[in-house]
Amino acid sequence: MSAAERTVLLAGYGWFAGIPQGETNNAELIARALDGTVLSAGGVRGRVHGLVVPVTWAGAFPPVEAAIAVLRPDVVLALGTDARAAAMRPEPFGVNWQRGRDADPDDPAREAVMDGPATPGGPDALRGTLPYEAMVRAMLRAGIPARLGALTPAEEGAPLPVRCTAGMYLCNTMTYRLAELSARTGLRAGFMHVPTQPAYAAARRLREMEAAGEAERKALLEEPLPPSMALELMIAGTRAAIGACLEES
Repeated sequence: MSAAERTVLLAGYGWFAGIPQGETNNAELIARALDGTVLSAGGVRGRVHGLVVPVTWAGAFPPVEAAIAVLRPDVVLALGTDARAAAMRPEPFGVNWQRGRDADPDDPAREAVMDGPATPGGPDALRGTLPYEAMVRAMLRAGIPARLGALTPAEEGAPLPVRCTAGMYLCNTMTYRLAELSARTGLRAGFMHVPTQPAYAAARRLREMEAAGEAERKALLEEPLPPSMALELMIAGTRAAIGACLEES
């Protein structure tokens, strides 16, 4: 490995309960597509190691920690899908709350429910250590729709006084855990949401129509579909985002 070459760990979430048959998490597809790729930005080369991780409370972060211990990466970027996202969205902030239900990929009937802090007594929110603004600019320069995630005050009655666009499910947990790890070790690590694909958005609308009554079906025919993005653009956007990380690594 040359002195200028960096190691990049790209961790994409895989199957989760609710993914329809025949579809694959876009985060997994991107991680697999870029695995083994050597990128160059600002005179710095980076070799990407793709990793697919389960969307489970118990299983999501341990394989990322294990890969970090083995690879000793210079940059860690984790990915998850937001089916309502209109753009690639780096998430600077994670909040200290975990909420939602997961299912074991090997036994979908075995579910786990979480509703509590990720780290009892930990900060309400933590910021990761990637160059998030530079990532957004790099994706926009590449012609890829991108925007920055945000931390905002929570609504009354929420478990925390703040909320973030990473949500409270496992994408948020990954964001928060990576920020904790960065605070302890100085590792440059963070999370980014990606949109859904047009074919997935179309299939979802068909399923909604098939399950709806006659009046609802007619309304759905006129209702705009959620935004989506071609997989090739998501891959290109992720390459651009990693390039921005390499330039500042």
